[in-house]
Amino acid sequence: MDRMIPGRGDRGLTLVELMVTLVVLSITLVVGAPALQRLIHGNQLRAEAGRLVTAINLARSEAIIRNLPVSLCPSSTAAAGTATCAGEYAGGWIVFSNADRDRVVDEGTDELIRVFEPIPPGYTLTNRAGTRGVSDLITYLPDGSSRRNRTLLVCAPLERGTRGWSIVLNMVGRVRVSAGEGQCPASVT
Repeated sequence: MDRMIPGRGDRGLTLVELMVTLVVLSITLVVGAPALQRLIHGNQLRAEAGRLVTAINLARSEAIIRNLPVSLCPSSTAAAGTATCAGEYAGGWIVFSNADRDRVVDEGTDELIRVFEPIPPGYTLTNRAGTRGVSDLITYLPDGSSRRNRTLLVCAPLERGTRGWSIVLNMVGRVRVSAGEGQCPASVT
């Protein structure tokens, strides 16, 4: 015996209801996806700036602990396997004790402290004006000072619509991160 509950027949979606649902879902995705993408890339940018700040703070603290100059320089050591200062920071960087304050990791006197991977493809690391890549040696002295002011700028690919993050070092050796201090380059190379 088939018993049917009154008022509850087999019911599904009509074609019109299905089309309205798909239109609403499409509009939500079109409006929400770029904002979500900007959020993700903004977080990636902040993380890359944080990695560089970590390396700078490591160099400063190691200089104080070791009572020796410690330097940070661009290096593709992670990819090449040899500790040499060459290229720009976007390709990776190393922190090493640097007794003679040069751009060379001397066998026997200098010690490689840590190797950092390159920044993701498409992201840039430039000077504050955004006119050139950064390749300067950053050296901390045993008193924890760097004796030089400088600003580095981490930028996302232009189509992502995010502002850059600046890493600002002062002569005393302190480092801070700030949003929007500087000009990201007009084109990504």
